[in-house]
Amino acid sequence: MLNERQLLNGQPVAAEALTSLRNWFPVTVQGREIVWRYVQDRFTASFFTDTLQQQNPAQRYLCRTGFDWLKRLEPGLMPSAFIFHTSRCGSTLLTQLLSTLSCCIVMSEPPVIDAFLRRHQTEPEASGGSANLRQLILALGQQRSPDETHFFIKLDSWHTQFLPIFRAAFPDTPCWFLYREPDAILASHRRQRGPQMVPGMIASLAAETLEGGDLDGYCAKVLAGFFEAALANVEHLQLINYRQLPDILWQDLLLRQGIDCTSVQLERMRQRAGFHAKDQRIHFSTDTPSISSHPILQQQVEPLYAQIEQHRSRGQ
Repeated sequence: MLNERQLLNGQPVAAEALTSLRNWFPVTVQGREIVWRYVQDRFTASFFTDTLQQQNPAQRYLCRTGFDWLKRLEPGLMPSAFIFHTSRCGSTLLTQLLSTLSCCIVMSEPPVIDAFLRRHQTEPEASGGSANLRQLILALGQQRSPDETHFFIKLDSWHTQFLPIFRAAFPDTPCWFLYREPDAILASHRRQRGPQMVPGMIASLAAETLEGGDLDGYCAKVLAGFFEAALANVEHLQLINYRQLPDILWQDLLLRQGIDCTSVQLERMRQRAGFHAKDQRIHFSTDTPSISSHPILQQQVEPLYAQIEQHRSRGQ
């Protein structure tokens, strides 16, 4: 993931010089300003920030505007679904499969949403609430081609706690929640820990404390928070277990969206599913949970996982 300093790495363009925000995408929020980057290519990389990083340095342009500029945007596509998740549960694979379809705009963890939510958490009145969140999301859904008819956003794993503000902004948009056996998630983070599993990296998780250097215990506490947030909003979520991937995408999710794939599109998705979600050069292999679990995982997280599974079973 790019840090904010890298997001701001571009040739400045004065807002007054712009005649349109077409192909300009919001990347972060700083105080009363939105920072935009100019991107002509489709966002097909594993993460939104990967597309920015892959840009030719000579083509990196940066612009700052006030929030009032959101009203100047041409109407974008309404989001087709929000993708919430627990991390290391197949959410990146899901977005990679969606991005193989030319009809889909796919934004994977756009950092402007996290920047907005952090501001909303500390300054709820100054953030503009769900109205500004709605406009930022619509700015991400710019339609570049008539073929683009659907718009999917994968959020960061710690965003499930903010689901009510997404519902306020888009009450009719489906919300998917991907999850996995806690042992398997922990095994993946033991191999390479994400920022959400490192104390102090994610402000909204700062209340979780590290005890005696116990990183696995911290990870378990964070996972408990993810599952608790999902259970608190379970009536608004379509629950998707990692074990259901990838077939559930074309057997259920796309059909609900009115997307009927051709045999060529299905084969392309199946081929993509055989490779690592974050690196198309590596064949996929699943993480094997270690023999030793963790007491917090067993006592707190596994019962929450069981409750989620019960809800999913009742919904089928």
